[in-house]
Amino acid sequence: MKFPRIFSIVALCVLAGAALSGCALVDERQDDCPEEITLACSINMVNNEEEELDEKLGTPHDRPLREALEDYLTDVFATTTHEVDLLFYDQRSRGKMTYRHKDVMDAGQKVITVRVPASDYRVVGVSNLSAVPMLSLKDEESSAGAAVVQKLSAKAVPSHPAAAFTARKRILVRDRDDQEFDMYFYMANSAAALVLNRDSCDVKSIRAEYIGLGDTFKVLDSAYSFDQQAVIQADNVDASPYAVSEEDVSMEADPFIYDIFWELWTKMPLMVCGVGFPSPNVSSEVVGIYPKIWTIDLYVTLEDDSVTRSQIYIGRPLVAGSLMIIKGWICADGSFTPRPEHEPYNPGPGGPDEPPADTTVVGVSVTLKWKQGTEYNPSV
Repeated sequence: MKFPRIFSIVALCVLAGAALSGCALVDERQDDCPEEITLACSINMVNNEEEELDEKLGTPHDRPLREALEDYLTDVFATTTHEVDLLFYDQRSRGKMTYRHKDVMDAGQKVITVRVPASDYRVVGVSNLSAVPMLSLKDEESSAGAAVVQKLSAKAVPSHPAAAFTARKRILVRDRDDQEFDMYFYMANSAAALVLNRDSCDVKSIRAEYIGLGDTFKVLDSAYSFDQQAVIQADNVDASPYAVSEEDVSMEADPFIYDIFWELWTKMPLMVCGVGFPSPNVSSEVVGIYPKIWTIDLYVTLEDDSVTRSQIYIGRPLVAGSLMIIKGWICADGSFTPRPEHEPYNPGPGGPDEPPADTTVVGVSVTLKWKQGTEYNPSV
């Protein structure tokens, strides 16, 4: 009576072992057999960092500001990443995640070998999230929902300390055919710096918040959402002046670079920088006749401890993987202005009647003797 039962158990064990080693005994297509594929994961850092620095902080006089900002952005515009997380969504299983592979890169490129059953996949890659604690991957079980989400906070979210990278690719894995694929990772966040001439004002401290940036990035759709109107707390970036002679700050190379008056600062300018998700590309709001895409709230504490708030309306989108530098002046009352009053401008031969203005700022709303009011409190 016991022999048939023992034989059945032994037969099941043999079949299971054969299935694990040969993947299939009956189905010659071996759809469930893991095939070996290689993914060459590469960081593709395409940004305008050098161009923006050259344009806005490109004079010898601006060098200490530029070096301080470059130092702050070392981990933001990086060409290497720590870890990579690859999620395989099987299109034959209605886009469900059927395989996941995590690996350490600590480089700008690495070839990773994985084994997955032959099928049609949408592959989502996220990288370096461990270095950005305010970001996390959510709803990863479905390709339609997989998104990098910024944690909600009753207050402003701290500036992202490093770059976050994402990638997406369609991969058709065929039977018994080792294949190689390239996965290019692109930066998902961006940076903006505000540099302030304070020659007209004695400033005790400054604080800045960036309002209207993204809160979620759906990787497969390559689309940001702005439902929560995330607020990013910018960091103060300190710079020390050089001890230089007048010859070292001469304007012989290009006397009309950006704004000649900016080169005449005597007090070391103040600077803040914030890193977060990008802004929308367009906006339905306007200030006067100009679009207002996102906003910087600047709080200036004066020597008498009064606070002036300037809401700076930005008309240029903050793009993923980019750096934006906005330059302006703090007036005697602590307010911000993109174009200060100045002594009559005397251009050289062929020079412009006025230095070119930065059209990034499309408007400013100022509140003198500002008092702390209702805190930003996004719905959860």
